[in-house]
Amino acid sequence: MAGPATSALDALIRARAVAVIGASNTPNAAGGDKLGTVALKHLIKHGYQGAIYPVNPKETTVEGLPCFPTLDAVPGDIDMAVIAVPGPACAAVMAACGERGVKAAIVLASGFAEAGQRDMETELINAARTGGVRFCGPNTNGLISVAGAMAPCTSMVCQLDVFRPGGIAFITQSGAVGGSMLGTGTEEMGGFSHWISVGNEANLTVADYLDWLADDPDTTVITLFIEGIRDPDRFAKASARAAAAGKPIVLNKIGLSDVSAAASLSHTGAMVGSDDVFNAVCKKFGLVRVDDASELLPTAITFSRLLNKLPRGRNMGLVAPSGGIGGVCADECHRWGLDVPELSAETQKALKSSLPAFAALRNPVDVTQEIRSFKTGYQDTIRTVLQAPEIDGLFLLVTMVAEPRASIYADMFTDAAKSADKPVIVAWTGAASLASKALPALKQNGVPVYMSARGAVKAMRRLYDYGRFLDSVGTEPQR
Repeated sequence: MAGPATSALDALIRARAVAVIGASNTPNAAGGDKLGTVALKHLIKHGYQGAIYPVNPKETTVEGLPCFPTLDAVPGDIDMAVIAVPGPACAAVMAACGERGVKAAIVLASGFAEAGQRDMETELINAARTGGVRFCGPNTNGLISVAGAMAPCTSMVCQLDVFRPGGIAFITQSGAVGGSMLGTGTEEMGGFSHWISVGNEANLTVADYLDWLADDPDTTVITLFIEGIRDPDRFAKASARAAAAGKPIVLNKIGLSDVSAAASLSHTGAMVGSDDVFNAVCKKFGLVRVDDASELLPTAITFSRLLNKLPRGRNMGLVAPSGGIGGVCADECHRWGLDVPELSAETQKALKSSLPAFAALRNPVDVTQEIRSFKTGYQDTIRTVLQAPEIDGLFLLVTMVAEPRASIYADMFTDAAKSADKPVIVAWTGAASLASKALPALKQNGVPVYMSARGAVKAMRRLYDYGRFLDSVGTEPQR
């Protein structure tokens, strides 16, 4: 049975009607749109199909929509309110939301606990509690539900024309960093279900969103960019629910240095906590922790594409057009605990018919530049290595290749990746500008691509580790 937080999050993320309190035709002091107007424009731009009710006593229409002087004047039910008024006025507006029967709210204003104004934040919390309203924020950019075509959000990432739908949900304690990541992840052809900027978590916390996403049918992978955990016990329970659902949690947590910890405290008012304790939580519940923010969404995107093809073992096949890049990748496998076994005599015999006489067959397999003279040699090689029982996953390595041959490789790699029952990851180490059609095609077709051997190997190792975690708890991955 759904609890109060679940019901409120349904109203928040799947709202059927939204009131935007503070939307205005009057520009701000810098001549731009006020926050409420920005959120309203983004709701409209990204195709929200529910009812939208601007609320402002000074306006009669905003963005072509009828504007109502008060919440009581709104003719229909309201699931969620975007509160876009200055901080000192937020508690009174929150109280009005409770009296109107609004279930959930987003509080955009800053200047609360993160700025030392704890009393003002406490007043907001009390008003919400009295009225039975659960809320996101304050000090938030709002949220984007790609699955629900809803973007009550002030982040400039909403200036992108579309977000690609998919299974990745993204919770971030930094709206700015999280918005930047969502933008680059979208350009990498990542598919998203929801993006939530949690702000100060004065009411709804990371654990609440995580718990809701564990049941969300549109989400298969959960991504977190976090600075601290407010409720460790509830976070652990929500992580356990996600693990039981077969949904990996990929996260990046900052706060390792004293400077970073102090910045986190001033940013959200959150305590950072012990990193050793947090690592123990990650291990217990199978959380996939990345140590570089730039790896967060690429890793999540790889999980979303290969969750049904987790490697069953550590043995990797490497197919390359160069002995050098094969050696680089083999070293990275050694560094990250993956094996590059010699291929069996039977597999090597099968490869001989596909490759030049001087090709390396043992693993890494060096097809050499002469592979161009063999009509189906590259395809046959990839298929043979993938079918080898001694191999659990495959790296396809690319050095310098330009169009139109780059697109030939992209088609070949896509066919191999889609038909295989083992994970295939591409490490494309040549100039991206020379593969202007090939790289977008690979990403569009759901083939994980990294621009370095190290990135590809680290991603495969994380897939392997998560598979072993699921085995240990007897859970199947979310499909």
